[in-house]
Amino acid sequence: MDSNHRTSRAVTVLTAALLYCLLTAVAACAAPGRAGADGPDPSPGGGSPRYGHAELDAAATRIDDYLRRDYPGHYAGVVLDTAAPAVVVYRRASAELDAALRGRFTGVPLRLRDAPHSARELNALAERVRGDADHWRRQGITITSVAARPDGTAVEVGTREVAKATVELPERYGRAPLRVFGENPTLLTPSG
Repeated sequence: MDSNHRTSRAVTVLTAALLYCLLTAVAACAAPGRAGADGPDPSPGGGSPRYGHAELDAAATRIDDYLRRDYPGHYAGVVLDTAAPAVVVYRRASAELDAALRGRFTGVPLRLRDAPHSARELNALAERVRGDADHWRRQGITITSVAARPDGTAVEVGTREVAKATVELPERYGRAPLRVFGENPTLLTPSG
């Protein structure tokens, strides 16, 4: 084989490889996105607008307000996924909620996730734990924080006395979804 023939053949192979890569990239970009419980909802214009952190935050606030008001027995919370970007909505499974959410927030990239408890349930438990703070202090357990997890899995209780709280809280609250973790009290100081 002479050098001209080798060069011509190499150019042909490289051109074919480049064309294959280009066509693969074009096909991947043109493929429709997966919609559904795990995917973003396409907007009416054929694609989701690009959401930055501020837009996701504003959408999440509107979604939170709407679901707390209209679906308190199902709604658990929202979390921003800025990498996707998407608003992750945790809720007890409800086809009605899902349809209403997608209909009202068309174009907002959503990810819907199941939650075992609603925010209403967890907030009631959190209020009960907060209300018992004096009781726990008398038992030698200082509660430093209490918060419902936005994924609907538990109420997180912060304390220095993790081992003791892990044993004693279930004695008072039964099988309530509590997650005890180590946390020191935070002292607030005036800025100046």
